[in-house]
Amino acid sequence: MSTISIINLNAVSIYLMEIDFSHFETYKSSLNETEKSRLNSIKHPEKKLEFAASRYLKHDLFGEANIEYDSTGAPEIKDVGFISLSHCSSHVVLATCAEHLIGVDIEEVREKAVHLAPKFMTQDESLFFDSKDQKDMSTLWSLKECLYKLSDRKKLIFKEDILVSKRRDQFVGTIKKTTGIYEYELHVENFKNILITFNLSKGKLLHEHSA
Repeated sequence: MSTISIINLNAVSIYLMEIDFSHFETYKSSLNETEKSRLNSIKHPEKKLEFAASRYLKHDLFGEANIEYDSTGAPEIKDVGFISLSHCSSHVVLATCAEHLIGVDIEEVREKAVHLAPKFMTQDESLFFDSKDQKDMSTLWSLKECLYKLSDRKKLIFKEDILVSKRRDQFVGTIKKTTGIYEYELHVENFKNILITFNLSKGKLLHEHSA
């Protein structure tokens, strides 16, 4: 079966698995009834494969444990902690953290991110990221996707509500939640032509929304 790579930083553990289309039936056979129902509702073959692979990885790591959700909608597994899942066409990644909410994103470095840059990059972010560099733009997009998973709000505007900067050599990001603006320390792992981004810290409240 596909190799699982493990990264451990601070309280965060990252599990990475290559997706193999020839193993779809094996992935599918590992799913519980709820997951099989969800799989059957997915129409796109590639998305079905990615979903099945992500749940296979979860089962391989934690057995039959179900993904549950706390009061804010954050996913977690009993006796494991908070989790986050992401996938691209070639890999699936699962992050766990027992100490705080975790968001993870995986992206392939693509030219498409350069074309989309005006939709998600601010003028301030151009001080830290080159809008013409596909790796920089893929990184910035991925960092914002990671932050999006940490919010308890939907329909966020990536150019206004989710911001990324650099403090010395550390990426930091801010995101608007229902109670205020929170700051997170972020990390980027490079794996071949793939980027894995996740938060290293519990969010720090910078500005509280008035009632």
